[in-house]
Amino acid sequence: MTNTQLPTAANPGPFGHQQRKNFLFPENYTQFNHGSFGTFPKVVQDDMRAWQDRVEQNPDVWMRRDLYVALDDIRTQLAEFVNCDKDELALVTNTTVGINTVLRSLPFVPGDRILVLSTGYVSVNQTVRYICDTHQDVKVIEVPVTFPISDKDLLVKVEDALKAHQELKDGSRIKLGIVDWISSVPSVVHPVKELVELLHSYGALVYVDGAHSIGQVPVDLSYLRPDFYITNCHKWLFSVRGSALLYVAKRHQHLIHPTSITGDYTSGFEKEFGWAGTQDYSSLMSILSALKFRKQFGEDAIISYSHSLALEGGKAMAKILGTHCLTPEDHQVGNMVNVALPIKDLKHPKANFKDLMEILIEKYNVFTPAFRHGDHFYTRISAQIYLELEDFIRLANIWKEVVDDLNASS
Repeated sequence: MTNTQLPTAANPGPFGHQQRKNFLFPENYTQFNHGSFGTFPKVVQDDMRAWQDRVEQNPDVWMRRDLYVALDDIRTQLAEFVNCDKDELALVTNTTVGINTVLRSLPFVPGDRILVLSTGYVSVNQTVRYICDTHQDVKVIEVPVTFPISDKDLLVKVEDALKAHQELKDGSRIKLGIVDWISSVPSVVHPVKELVELLHSYGALVYVDGAHSIGQVPVDLSYLRPDFYITNCHKWLFSVRGSALLYVAKRHQHLIHPTSITGDYTSGFEKEFGWAGTQDYSSLMSILSALKFRKQFGEDAIISYSHSLALEGGKAMAKILGTHCLTPEDHQVGNMVNVALPIKDLKHPKANFKDLMEILIEKYNVFTPAFRHGDHFYTRISAQIYLELEDFIRLANIWKEVVDDLNASS
């Protein structure tokens, strides 16, 4: 398939509503929030259950031998997918585990500083605060970010923070910077390559939180060259929940250990992360069938369609709602788009995530997260291969009704 033939919102090709048959959604439900927890095709679920059956046929053979063969196969295929050495990869259950794995392994000493963005995922920034709370004179430097902001201005903000710290000359150092590839709420694609290079130029290690990256944007770790990288396979890659990929550059592997220490402690990176104790490993095994499912369409086709649908769907919703999309630059949008909601009174008692969620679920049987950012409320919508433009239009009309009712009660 050439670039001129890649599917778009206007020309969906194999995608759109015809893909619903490959997923488990009931007829009366449309999934607009793939970004939070993902979902997986029926064939991936079938494969996961086949792995579970295989384990029960002979648990000893599986746990003591076959598991490691399967894990090696997964790492081999993922290494090709993200362009790195398989020996730099470990499989964990989710991004939160991956973040804790690295942060709780690194030897922080008094005077160390950790740089984060204010828009970083809450669990990540809270883990950083935990590290600061439990280590003497380890502090966080939080760069305040409000979108929309250009890539250039974001880089300037980060460099200003680096320069300001450098000018303190107090003996402290920024040991680690943590940056999103694609932030969660609001969802914005960051200039991740430039951020990595900038932080490295100031002597900091870089951890890329790529929770939303694999399956949503092309990933090339040999080009990106972070020190650490984590991504959820169960979000955009179509594997079962509880499957994530952790990258640790070889030069740091002697420092990094799993959150649960097993009998393989000090046996090397691969062995330490190969056995996490007795548990159900079938979610990790599902990565193999997820990759196979994607190959029948091609990565470029999946990414092209979902990105195009996010852009066109966001514009259509903004027009109906009489508002705007948060990020005016197309390259800052992946498969998730943030559309402003025309809520007049931002202090309205029901203008909050929980109450709006209840209204959407109970009255309309749909859900998209709503949140305040800057001077507006936004909702984040996830485009995916089983959606079409008309779904976004229906969602916009639902949100219009919800917001009209809210404004009428102000």
